[in-house]
Amino acid sequence: MTIRSRVTVWYAGVLLVSLLLIAGGMYFELIYERRSAQLHGSRPDPMAEEIGEIILYFVLPAITITVLGGWWMLQRSLLPLAQLTLAAERLDADNLSEPLPRSFNGDEVDRLSQVLNEMTQRLARAMKEIHEFTLHASHELKTPLTIIHSEIETALANWPLSA
Repeated sequence: MTIRSRVTVWYAGVLLVSLLLIAGGMYFELIYERRSAQLHGSRPDPMAEEIGEIILYFVLPAITITVLGGWWMLQRSLLPLAQLTLAAERLDADNLSEPLPRSFNGDEVDRLSQVLNEMTQRLARAMKEIHEFTLHASHELKTPLTIIHSEIETALANWPLSA
């Protein structure tokens, strides 16, 4: 399941809870309390007062639940991305073989982790090839340079010293 669909489902759940809270409050204030007042022979509260109570006791808490629930879900859904970022920041030439963390749940961040792990493996192989090439090249150059150095020393030793 992708992050987008997970957040959508979670947020729909939070909104459903908020709407149920508001609907329950409206039922309680507008139907239950009014019936209860009529059964006891008292006069029901004015409609403006009932609506004020609905807003104060049910709508504001529902809005708070919705905002805090959305914030919590966003933080939770972005946590794997933050962990991936921290692990990627620790990568350097010496530890390219260390894999980045994966969640294995098939979402976008897991796919990104997989792609970055494959990229670091390719980089590690390329760096190894460059290192091996440098070693071979330096070895191949040592013999001719040693021969040239030896020839120069021999030529200088046999050079006539005339003033």
